[in-house]
Amino acid sequence: MQHSKKSIGLVVAILFAFSASTTQASDLGWVNLFNGKNLEGWSQKNGTATYRVEGDAIVGKTNEGSPNSFLCTDKLYGDFELKFDVKVDDELNSGVQIRSQTTDGTPAGRVNGPQVEIAINGSAGYIYGEAAGGWMTPDDVRQNHDHFKRGEWNSYHVKAVGAHMMVWVNGELVSDLVDEAKLESHPKGFIGLQVHGIGKGTGPYEVRWRNLKLRDLSNFQSLYNGKNLEGWTTKGNWIAQADGSLLIQPREGENGWQRYDAYIWTNKQYKDFILDLEYVYPPNGNSGVFFRVGDTVDPVKQGIEAQILDTFGDDEALGAHDHGGVISTVGPTKNMSAAPHQWNRMVVQCVGSQLAIELNGEKVVDVDLSETPVKDRPLSGYIGLQDHGQPNNLRFRNIRVLEL
Repeated sequence: MQHSKKSIGLVVAILFAFSASTTQASDLGWVNLFNGKNLEGWSQKNGTATYRVEGDAIVGKTNEGSPNSFLCTDKLYGDFELKFDVKVDDELNSGVQIRSQTTDGTPAGRVNGPQVEIAINGSAGYIYGEAAGGWMTPDDVRQNHDHFKRGEWNSYHVKAVGAHMMVWVNGELVSDLVDEAKLESHPKGFIGLQVHGIGKGTGPYEVRWRNLKLRDLSNFQSLYNGKNLEGWTTKGNWIAQADGSLLIQPREGENGWQRYDAYIWTNKQYKDFILDLEYVYPPNGNSGVFFRVGDTVDPVKQGIEAQILDTFGDDEALGAHDHGGVISTVGPTKNMSAAPHQWNRMVVQCVGSQLAIELNGEKVVDVDLSETPVKDRPLSGYIGLQDHGQPNNLRFRNIRVLEL
C-alpha cells in the first residue's frame, strides 16, 4: 500500500508526540508536582494564607485571623508514593493532605481527609484526620520522637496503597497504619499543602516545601494474588503464606542456582514496564529478579538479572553481583541493603534499552543496556524470581507491574 508524504508526516508526528510523553527509564515513574516556576496545577482551598514561589520552593505564609489554608493539586490520586522536603518555623504546625476532598465537592467546601503531620513537637509523620475524625494514628502508637530536625530541611516519604499508609521522616518509619474505614470514605483525592491558622497577635510564620515528587501506583497490576500460583509456572517449592507473601523453601537436597525450572516464571511476557516488589532474606540470603527472559530454559543467557543478596553493612567496592547490581553488567552505586529479616523494596524500570533500578528508595542503577555485555539480550520476555537452593529461604510480597 502506498502512502502520501502528508499521511506519513502525520504518523511521524503522532509517534514523536507519543514517545515524548512516555515514561523515561531514569525516572522510575516519579513525576514533579511542582514545576519550579509557578503554581500551575495547584489551587488554593479554604483560608487566606498566601502561597508563593521562592527559588526552588513553595512558601506558605500565615495570615492572622484566617482558618487553615490549603494549596491543593488539581489532580486527584488514589494509590501513590509522595516525596517532599519541608522546613517550618518552630511556632507553626503544618501538614500535607493526602486523598483529601472538600465538603459536598465544592471549591469552597471544608477540606477534609488524612493529613501527614509537620511539627517540631515530636508528632511529625503521624496521620491526622483533618475535619475527618481527628488522629488516625492510635494514641498508644503516637509516641514523641526526634526524627524531625528543628530549623532544617526534613525529607518525607509517604506511601498509600489501599488501606495501608506508611510515612518515613528523614528515613525513619514513623507511621505504618491500616485504616479500612478511611479508605472507604477517602479512596482518592488531592494532595494539599497546609498553612495552619494562628492565634490573634501572633505570626506571621512560614512553611516551605521543595522536591515534591509523586509516583502514581493506581494502574499497577498485581502479579501475585497472595493465595496461589495462578499466573506463574514453576517446579520449585514456592509456598503461599497466610500473610499474603510468597515463600521459596528449597526442598531437601535442592542445592545450587542452575535449577532453572525451580525458578518461578510469569506466564506472560513483558517488554517495557515498571516492576515493583518487596522481599526479605535470611543472613547471607541470595536470590535474583529476572526480566526480559526470552527462554526460561536458559535465563542467564536469555535474560537480565537484578541481584538479591544480603550485603548489609558491607563497605567494600560494589560490583555486579552485589545487591541491586545487574549480573554481567554493572554494580549498584550505593549499598542500600536492609538487614536480614527486614523487608527490602526493589523497583525495576525498562524502557527500550534503558534500565533503572531503585533499591529501598535510592536509585542505584541507570544504564543503557545497548552499551553493556548484555546488549544482545531480548527486549521482551518473562519475569522470574530465583530459587538459589538451600538454605536460601526468602519471602516475596507486593509483586506488581505497570506496562508502559
